[in-house]
Amino acid sequence: MRFALMSACLLSSMCVAGDWPQFRGPNASGVAADSVVPAKFGPTENVRWKVDVVGRSVASPVVVDGRIYVTSASGVRGDRLHVLCYALADGKLLWERRMTATGNTGCHPKSSMAAPTAVADKDGVYALFATGDLAAFTPDGTLKWYRSLVGDYPKIGNQVGMASSPVLFKNTLIVPMDNQGESFLAGIDTQYGRNTWKVDRPREVNWVSPTLRATGDKAEVLFSSRTDLSSYDAVTGQKLWSYPTGSGGIPTPILMGEKILLPGSPLVCLKIVDGRPVEEWKSPKLSSGSNSPVIRGDRIYNINGAGVLICADASTGKDLWQERLKGKFWASPVIAGTVLFASNDTGSVFSVELGEKGRILATNDLGEEIMGTPAISGNNLVILTDKHLWCIAETKK
Repeated sequence: MRFALMSACLLSSMCVAGDWPQFRGPNASGVAADSVVPAKFGPTENVRWKVDVVGRSVASPVVVDGRIYVTSASGVRGDRLHVLCYALADGKLLWERRMTATGNTGCHPKSSMAAPTAVADKDGVYALFATGDLAAFTPDGTLKWYRSLVGDYPKIGNQVGMASSPVLFKNTLIVPMDNQGESFLAGIDTQYGRNTWKVDRPREVNWVSPTLRATGDKAEVLFSSRTDLSSYDAVTGQKLWSYPTGSGGIPTPILMGEKILLPGSPLVCLKIVDGRPVEEWKSPKLSSGSNSPVIRGDRIYNINGAGVLICADASTGKDLWQERLKGKFWASPVIAGTVLFASNDTGSVFSVELGEKGRILATNDLGEEIMGTPAISGNNLVILTDKHLWCIAETKK
């Protein structure tokens, strides 16, 4: 895990303690090792603040430099797109920007045009919507640039919704655009919004988000689909290698030191030998549902499609213990210190103590739908529901 955190800092010179700048946080790990979040909370307990959020979002909040960035979509057709910025300290709305969608707004009833998670750094926030609209704003809300990707590439298809989230590598925004129509992965200059590279991708539905992996002084983009895991040079877009996979098209690959965990059925652990992926082990018991696994120390934690949390040895994939949770888990689990938080879609957040055996510390019912993965910043757990943005932290009685 230490290697993964170091890699995150190498990938971005703006790595700051307490930031949660992208989907699943620093290096997409889902872990805040030094954070302490109360295991027990609810509508009236350990809530630092709670604010209304306009529209509907199934994306995750991101946090940089004390600012929380959220995207949402409103209107009967979901064609009003919102980018909102809140203060972490008190939940104050600092600014809101609205756009009109230029692409198709069709999606599953449980989804939204605000399904991709934004990515941010000290220079601002980059918001991608399932409509193919892409905008960059400074921290104070000034528009840097805007692009209608469906205007640039009219053959993009979106009949069921898109949810893949962009990532940042230095001054390049990596934008995933797998769909039924013109599919591609693109590197976009963060200053002007222009393509620096663009590579064609298979025309298929895919909700996976790319993962960045440091390789020396360079970085590669790992992007999986239902058929394979592909690696691309983050600077040029050159395809480096591919590995056949049975991924479900939703969970995101994560890094485990110098290895790669590829969620799917089964979950596969890969190591890179002479620049090529080699299978080290695989585990059918760790088959993923819609969420992505997390790693703490030498343990892997994964929630399967039946809502069972499984702990496994990271070196072998052997399962060590399991704990049955309840519900459907679209959101990925996150870890603060030694406690894992798992949010189901009906609004129950399970707090699980991690150790030789798992132990459910609390079942926290917020009573509101949770589809996006929470963020952790300092000792704060930030949760976006279908009605509110919540900040959970220890409060004095």
